[in-house]
Amino acid sequence: MLVTIKTEEARVGMFVHSVAGGWMASPFWRSQLVLARTSEIRKLRESGIGEIVIDTARGVGPAVAAVNEPTAASVIPVSGAEPDASEPQASTIDRAVTRRRRTPLSAQERALAMVDASKGVVRAMFDEVRLGKAVDVNAMAPLVGQIGEAMTRDPGAMLNVTRLRTKDEYTYIHSIAVAALLINFGQHLALPDADVHELGLAGLLHDIGKMAVPSALLVKPGQLDPPEIALVRHHPEKGHALLRAGSTVSETVLDVCLHHHERVDGRGYPFGLTGEQLSLAARMSAICDVYDAVTSQRPYKRPWAPSDALSRMRQWSGHFDQDLLTSFIDSIGIQPIDGLVRLSSSRLALVMEGNDQHPTEPRVRVFYDIPQHRLLPLQDAIASHDGDPVHRAERGSHWFGERWDGMKAAIRAGTMPRADDETGEPIAAPPRGVLS
Repeated sequence: MLVTIKTEEARVGMFVHSVAGGWMASPFWRSQLVLARTSEIRKLRESGIGEIVIDTARGVGPAVAAVNEPTAASVIPVSGAEPDASEPQASTIDRAVTRRRRTPLSAQERALAMVDASKGVVRAMFDEVRLGKAVDVNAMAPLVGQIGEAMTRDPGAMLNVTRLRTKDEYTYIHSIAVAALLINFGQHLALPDADVHELGLAGLLHDIGKMAVPSALLVKPGQLDPPEIALVRHHPEKGHALLRAGSTVSETVLDVCLHHHERVDGRGYPFGLTGEQLSLAARMSAICDVYDAVTSQRPYKRPWAPSDALSRMRQWSGHFDQDLLTSFIDSIGIQPIDGLVRLSSSRLALVMEGNDQHPTEPRVRVFYDIPQHRLLPLQDAIASHDGDPVHRAERGSHWFGERWDGMKAAIRAGTMPRADDETGEPIAAPPRGVLS
């Protein structure tokens, strides 16, 4: 039978079915568990959760004497259970429980709280794997839902927050970030909800094989030597084996874990597969994994700015599926440096510089009026959401054909591009369909 009780009434031996505020409010990475230690009760109290739902058919029920407001002693009953030596005094717990915020959280604060809670869940799961325990994939499913909700509510805040990590947190928050990017990417491609969920789960677990790699290598500040590189490059296969040894895992999760370091030109690892041999999920995950890696603080390098990272990724021949990379750029709303964009005012502009504080609001150089099919005097502006934001990315070759490379160089140099090319032909209207 399911019974709702105050957190103060919790005692060792109870089976927690759910907690008030949903699974993400729980201090435990498992959505359901038996309270086996008084330290777990302490975690519940310190988390500020007011009520829990227990299943009396799977654990002990409420204490009969708990009619009035319980005392600190009444929640630690228990025959056969030894209290933790570190158990804090009730006054400390009460102070932690009564802390409440009265002002609404900003989007950034909500995202930060969500990532912080997710980090604890992922860290706990990874730590269990490092200790030799099997991966419980089903226990991670609620976290995928929460990340999906956060991305739907405010993807910009979520992606900004995941970049705020220390070197020691990289593996955990990287997993959360890749999950968020894959969920957002899948939704942008209008994939079925079930597929998007599997992509999110795959993102969370894609690097689980790193738990079989010595920690010292993962945080080494300098370059790895060849034997160390070879050891690290086995993590996709080790992760695949760990996942297969645990609970039932979907083919998408297994596929992404094993193939997220492959390249479309066949020069990736562990198997050197080419683009036609790689699934959509594997090609998507390769993009999301690299983007988050290069924009994150690493033990051996400083992060690249998002716009700079996308610009470089577009130049890496053979690494990614270029059509998917273009779709990924559209999905996150961050434009690469030197990219051509259409503004909401129906003008074309060249992205001149990224914006670390507001990555979707780059500095651009406006140069072309779309409705009138004419060049404009060069004008620099911030493509802010409150002013004239980026509407979408465009392809210069569609608008200006072979002239585009020369025009782009002139615009970047601050020189007004010619209204015609070297043959004297005027710049024509864009091809049919471009204005749609």
